[in-house]
Amino acid sequence: MKQSHDRSLFSWYRLFSVLWLLVIAMQWIDYTEPLWFDETTALVTVTLLSVAAIDLLPLRATWRWIIKAIVVMAGWRIVLIAYDVYLPSGRLVPDQLYGMAQQFTPYIWFSLAAWVFFELALELLNGKKRILLFLAGDLIAFAILDSFTSYYLWQNVAWTVFAGLGWLASLHFRSFQLKYPHGWNRLRHQPLRIAANIVAIFACVLLIGVSMPSVSPVLTDPYTAWKNRGGPGGNAAATPVSSTDSGSVMIIAPQEVISGYSRDDKELGGGFEFSYGPVMTVDTSVRSYWRGETRRNYTGKGWMDLSEEGREFNRIQGVSTGELPGEEIPPKVEIMQVEQTITMQNEEIYPVLFGGYTMGSVELLDEEEQQTGGTMMWAPKEAELHWEMNHQALTRSSQPIGRLYPKKYKVVANIPVIPLEELREASFETLYPADKENAYLQIPSGFPDRVRELALQVTAEGTTPYRKMELLQDYLRQNYEYTNQPDLSLKKSEDFVDSFLFEIKQGYCDYYSTAMVMMARSLGIPARWVKGYSPGTQPNPEYMQRFPETGMDYRVNNADAHSWTELYFGDYGWVPFEATPGFSAPVLYKQDGSVMTLADSSDLDGASRDNGKGMLESMSPETIRNLIIICIAVILLWAVYQLRSVLYFAFFRLRLGRPLTLGEKAVLQTQHLIRRLRRRGFNRSGDETLRESVDRWKEKQPELAATLDTLLSEFERASYSPESFSPQQWRIVREQSRKLMRMTRKRKKRERYAVMR
Repeated sequence: MKQSHDRSLFSWYRLFSVLWLLVIAMQWIDYTEPLWFDETTALVTVTLLSVAAIDLLPLRATWRWIIKAIVVMAGWRIVLIAYDVYLPSGRLVPDQLYGMAQQFTPYIWFSLAAWVFFELALELLNGKKRILLFLAGDLIAFAILDSFTSYYLWQNVAWTVFAGLGWLASLHFRSFQLKYPHGWNRLRHQPLRIAANIVAIFACVLLIGVSMPSVSPVLTDPYTAWKNRGGPGGNAAATPVSSTDSGSVMIIAPQEVISGYSRDDKELGGGFEFSYGPVMTVDTSVRSYWRGETRRNYTGKGWMDLSEEGREFNRIQGVSTGELPGEEIPPKVEIMQVEQTITMQNEEIYPVLFGGYTMGSVELLDEEEQQTGGTMMWAPKEAELHWEMNHQALTRSSQPIGRLYPKKYKVVANIPVIPLEELREASFETLYPADKENAYLQIPSGFPDRVRELALQVTAEGTTPYRKMELLQDYLRQNYEYTNQPDLSLKKSEDFVDSFLFEIKQGYCDYYSTAMVMMARSLGIPARWVKGYSPGTQPNPEYMQRFPETGMDYRVNNADAHSWTELYFGDYGWVPFEATPGFSAPVLYKQDGSVMTLADSSDLDGASRDNGKGMLESMSPETIRNLIIICIAVILLWAVYQLRSVLYFAFFRLRLGRPLTLGEKAVLQTQHLIRRLRRRGFNRSGDETLRESVDRWKEKQPELAATLDTLLSEFERASYSPESFSPQQWRIVREQSRKLMRMTRKRKKRERYAVMR
C-alpha cells in the first residue's frame, strides 16, 4: 500500500508535463491547419489528445502502449469515416480491415509522426537544459515563419512561452520534492498559497504584456527588409505620388503598410500597422464621418478604380464652389446645414476634399492656395469633390509640392435628419418602385451563392429593408473579430467577401464594410462603399481647462482612416451604416416631432430593438457561449466535489486492477482523514503508531475522544482482523469521519477568531 501511495505522490509531475507538451503541440497543429486537409488535422489532434489522456492512467507501461494502439486505431477509423474518406463495407474481419489498410495509408503517417514526436519529447525532455533548448527551437521556428511567411504567429508564441514557463515551474517543484521531501510535505499542506503566488506572477506578466502601448518596431523585420532591399531602383514596387507636365513621376520607396487614406482599392485585404501621424483638425458643431470617395463596382477582389468606374464631373475654377449642384434632396428628410472648417496638419496630397456627409459648398481659406491652387471637380451623383493640381502653378511654385493641396477650407455640409420610425416601417414596394433601375445593385458574375444564402438567413426576421439592414449590421458586428492583422493563411476562396465571412472571420473596416455592401445588394437594397475618416477625438475637459486656446476641434490622424457603408432607401436618400465593431456612424434622427437628437446609429438602433426583449436575446452569441461554458465548468466542478470519495476509491481500484473490499476502503478512508487532519494541526511524527497519535490527540482535545476511539477501533479491525468488514461497519467509518471533520472545522474557526481578537 505504501509503495502504491508513493507512486501516486509523484505522478503529478507526469500529468503537468503531458499538459504543457500538449499545449505546445497544439500550436504547431494550429500553424499547419491551413496547409493540411481537414481530416488530417482532425486525425492528428485526436491522436495526440488520446495518447495524452491514456498516458495519465495509473497503469503499467505495457498496458498503456496496448491501450494507446487500440484507441489510436479506433480514432483513425472514426475520424476518417466522419470525413467520408473511408466507407466501411462487409464484415469487420477481413473485409473492413483490408479496406482500412488501403484507405488509411495516405493519412496515418501524419498521425504516427505526431505520436512518435510526442512520445520522444515526453521521454527526452527531463531536465531544465533540455526543456529550455526545446523551447528555444520552437520560438525561433515560429519567429522565422512569422517573419518570412504570411502567417501571423505571435499568439502561438505567447501560448508556447506560457506552457514553457509552466513546465519549468513544474520541474522546479519536482526537483524540490526530490531534494527536500520534508520541506515538500510542508508545502503540500498549503497548496492554495503556492498556487496563488504562481497565478499572481503569471497574471502580472500577462497584464504587463497586454498593457504595453502598440507602437511600431524601431527595427524592420528581416522579411520586410529583404523585400525592400532594392529601394526605388530595385525589384520592389514603387508608389507614384504625382506627375509633372513633363511626364516624370515622383516615387517613394516601399515601406511597411501603415494606416492612412487608401489610394488603391482594387485588391483589398492584408494587414497594416497603425500610424498616429496627424491629418487634419475639424472645427464643427456636429460630429460626423469625414467623407472622401465612394466606390460602385465590386470585382471580387476589391473595388474598381475610379478611372474605370467613371464619373460625371462639374469643373469648378476659383476659390469657392458656390452652391454645389447635386441630385434632388430626398423629399422625406429634412436637411441641416453645418459649417465645418478643415485645417490640414501634414503635407500630403489627397485626391479629394473631405467633408461631413454631402457638401453644399466649399471655400478655400488659405491665401497661398488661392493664388497657386488647383481645380475642384464635383461629382454630384457620388457627392465627391475631387482635387486636381494645377500643373502650370506646380512648375512656377517655389513652395513644397504638398502646399498645392488646400491647407485650410470651409465646408457647408448638408446633413439629413432622418425620420427613423417612419423609415423602419417603409416596405420594399414603397422604397424601390419596380420601374426604377439602380446602378448600385451591381454584383459580379460568379459571386458565391453561400454569401447570398447567409444574407437571407441573417435578415429573415426583418420585415422591411431598414430592419433587415439592422439585423445584418448587428450580425457582422457580433460574429467577426476586429484585427488589423487578419490571418490570411485561412483564406481559400478567391472572393474577398466570401473568404472573410466563411474562412478568415476577422479583419478591419474594409472587410466589414465591403461585406455589408455586397450582402445588402444580394437582397436587392442599393448600397455603396465609402472611404474617408472617422470623427477623430476632441480634447478632454481637463486638457481644455489647462489649454483653452486649443479649442474643441476634432483631431483626426492616420489611424482614423476608415471605410463604411451607405444604403439607399428611396425617398429617404442615402443613410450611413456601420458594420465594423468599435465604430458608430454619427447620424441625425428626427424624434418626437420637431425634436432632433444626435445619436450613434448602432447604439440607437440597438436600444430600440432591445425594448421588450429578454436579457438573453440582447446578448451576443459569444457572450452566451462563454456563459454556457462557465456554467458547465461550475457544474462539473460541483459534481467532482460531490463525487470526490467515489473518484478517490476508483483511482485505487484502477491501480489494483480489482474492486476494493470494504476493509480496504475503511483503511484508505482513515489514511485520507489523517492527512486532512494534519492541515488542522493534528501532526503525527514518523515513528508513532496510529494509536499513539490518537492518544496524544485525545489529551489535547478531550471532546474528540469518543469519535477518535471509534475510528481507531474500526481501522485496526479492518487492518488486522481476519473477519470480513461488514457494510454496517463501513457506514460507521464514513459517519464518524464526517463528524470528526465537522468538529475540527469548528475548532479551527474558534482559534482563528481568538487570534483576531
